[in-house]
Amino acid sequence: MKKKFTLILAILIVILLSACGPAPTPAVSTGDIQSTAIANAWAAVTLTQAAIPTSTFMPTIVPSTAALMPTVMAFPTLAPLQTAIPAGSPTADNCQDVAPTKPKGATVRVKFVNKAGASLDLHFGLKSANALGECGIYYFSLGKFDQPVVVVLSGCYWAYAYINGNIPSNAKNREWLCITDPTLEPDIWIGKETIGFH
Repeated sequence: MKKKFTLILAILIVILLSACGPAPTPAVSTGDIQSTAIANAWAAVTLTQAAIPTSTFMPTIVPSTAALMPTVMAFPTLAPLQTAIPAGSPTADNCQDVAPTKPKGATVRVKFVNKAGASLDLHFGLKSANALGECGIYYFSLGKFDQPVVVVLSGCYWAYAYINGNIPSNAKNREWLCITDPTLEPDIWIGKETIGFH
């Protein structure tokens, strides 16, 4: 009986001592190592893709032609900008230059109404020079729903707008926009595709 008791006591001591020892180190499987490596590789690919800059819409530059509706290059950001053309120094085709800031010829008022649903850059150019040889292109930046009233040279115009929406687009006039009566203030609406009198 004494031997059984000693044996049971010895087994209990061994069990208690083994329970108090350090925890065994978990073994890492090959599958766990492989999964970690793949996750790290995908994280690196994701960070690399996020660092690549997004593509930006760049309008195409089309050379002007002798067609009825001239094609004009769209500038990405244009504030109401006008540069004076020095008197007595006309260029070969001054209708392709910036319109004069202090014209000597007859002027008219016109109201532009932005109906495109986004901000836009408008190019508004004379078809031909007046009797004083004045001609050129006006540039205006309109915010969403803007309705500015501007003073321009009297004459017939073409119009082209670069619309800065979620999907950039262009609008242009289908007929000449002739503004010659100084007593009137016509409205020119700029839509998503067309520009015209309203």
